[in-house]
Amino acid sequence: MKRETDQIIQSIEQAAGNLVYSSESDRPFKPFFLEGGGDGWPYAASEFARRMNLADNAVLEERTLHDFFSRHIENTDPYDVETQRIRPRYEALRDLLDSELSSAKVFRAGKIEIRCWIVGADSSGNLAGLETIAIET
Repeated sequence: MKRETDQIIQSIEQAAGNLVYSSESDRPFKPFFLEGGGDGWPYAASEFARRMNLADNAVLEERTLHDFFSRHIENTDPYDVETQRIRPRYEALRDLLDSELSSAKVFRAGKIEIRCWIVGADSSGNLAGLETIAIET
């Protein structure tokens, strides 16, 4: 990774520190990086699946950053003090991903245990971002 990519990954990792993606389970965010994966970005879910070596029959869903983070930003309980306290951190994370990564979006794969990648191209032509798991029964 080039220095710029290292700095972007570090910034994203720091912004996501101690935050979780809440579904039926709370799962941490982990850094995601695919060297050279930004070639031709943005591309369709089928191309992302191919580059990630997912099964040919893998069903991928695409979402926007706004939709993905809405459960932690727009759709929060206004009377839950803790949720409101950390809400600005989710907003800052979403905004950082949007500003540092070109055409950032979310791909989700699976049923019940859903792998989620929040990805975009960095300035060096790589894919970078975060990954997590959502549990939805």
